[in-house]
Amino acid sequence: MLQTSSFLVTIPIIICKPNLSTYCPLNYLLSENPMSHRPPADLLEKAKHWREDINFRQDVLGKPFDFATTWGIFSPQKLDDGSLMLLDYIDFEQDDDSIDLGCGYGVLGMAAARECPNGQHTLIDKDFMAVEYARRNCEKNGLNNVDVHLSNGFNHVAKAKDFSLVMSNLPAKVGKEQHYLYFLDAHARMRKGGRFYVVTINGLRQFMKRSFTEVFGNSEKVKQGKTYTITMATKD
Repeated sequence: MLQTSSFLVTIPIIICKPNLSTYCPLNYLLSENPMSHRPPADLLEKAKHWREDINFRQDVLGKPFDFATTWGIFSPQKLDDGSLMLLDYIDFEQDDDSIDLGCGYGVLGMAAARECPNGQHTLIDKDFMAVEYARRNCEKNGLNNVDVHLSNGFNHVAKAKDFSLVMSNLPAKVGKEQHYLYFLDAHARMRKGGRFYVVTINGLRQFMKRSFTEVFGNSEKVKQGKTYTITMATKD
């Protein structure tokens, strides 16, 4: 009878730990590899400053306002010329209830709140950072007759609200479709005799005349300067 022998063979297994820096670019960048690129120290230091609020004081209709802004919001270091021009030509009334359509960090609505102390003033923008700074600026300047909130046009404005004054530094790049939505919604929310003031770049002045006439049945060029035009429509 043949007998067989059993043999146990042990094969060593070597486990190799992968070099994560080879497979993960992020790990490579964060490693101590002296060859990895790092942003310049002076740029990182500047970035710390850029993350801080921008604070300035500027006169509006002859009286100072204090503003806090940040990078990414339109005209963060000083009030833009278009808004200042528009404010010079708005006929404010003490009892106006106004809306600042696309408020940015708040200058139009803030001016209305101060010039029309008997009214209530709504400031809206679709940019959450603009709304945050507009709210802070109203608080900073002691304006209590304001309501600041996020809204794409009139979409999130309370249905019960109507207005005697609508103001907008109208952005040029949103497209005519969005402009018409602004105008149609404003018309629906304005009281009889209400005024809609808009400042635009001069290249839009003919569009403003045509669209205001189409929506409101009237259009008035209040002022044309070298860069900006102010147009007004009234709800009959």
